[in-house]
Amino acid sequence: MLFVDGMNGVINHNETVQWLYTLTGSSSRLVVKTALKLLIVFVEYSESNSPLLIRAVNTVAGQRAVKPWSYMMEVLEERNGADTELLVFAMTLINKTLVALPDQDSFYDRCSGTLWVILICDLHYFSFMKT
Repeated sequence: MLFVDGMNGVINHNETVQWLYTLTGSSSRLVVKTALKLLIVFVEYSESNSPLLIRAVNTVAGQRAVKPWSYMMEVLEERNGADTELLVFAMTLINKTLVALPDQDSFYDRCSGTLWVILICDLHYFSFMKT
């Protein structure tokens, strides 16, 4: 169940979204999984939330001097594939964020900048096919 007032509070307070994104870089799988689920709910709540998440990701990246979406890439680069749920949640968040962008130019700009996400997905796909 979603509380509309609570979601509107999160929408109006980008620092909360930044904090949730920061939690996706945690060493605890449970914390990462919970943060990813909450961010997915945030992005699914309204199409206008995707740019807010992108802004939060860029702010965190700028503060920590890392590339945007680096925490998601760390989740996707798991070599041992220990937690497939994390992989699914990370890809779901990225896809739902990109799909909700209002214009296709932004979508393609973001996608071309993260083309290596496709390579990571292929790596995981082929590793699962071998087993």
